[in-house]
Amino acid sequence: MRERIAIAPTGRASRFSARTAETLTGNRVLTLAEVEKFQAVAFDPGGAGRNLDLPAAASCRGAFLYISNTADAAEVLTVRDALGATIVTPTQAEAAMVWCDGVRWYGMVGAQS
Repeated sequence: MRERIAIAPTGRASRFSARTAETLTGNRVLTLAEVEKFQAVAFDPGGAGRNLDLPAAASCRGAFLYISNTADAAEVLTVRDALGATIVTPTQAEAAMVWCDGVRWYGMVGAQS
């Protein structure tokens, strides 16, 4: 069960856990443990379009992730569910927010600054 994020006390910045950026050499599968631990992840597709597969929706109810594409060229990061269906496709300098209701993953993409 995911820990609920509480409001930080006055005068203190709220924080969420972020994973250090990773350069991919092939397609990548995010594990349930990673989804449980991090709310923000960043990937450089490493010179080609890559797939990033999320864990099964049934095990991720209430999960949300901010996924950043840190590519140095026009490389697409295709974020898919465990069955291979595309959820979002952030390109170079874009990020995606994905969330899960326990039945399916949802997402949106936008430019990052």
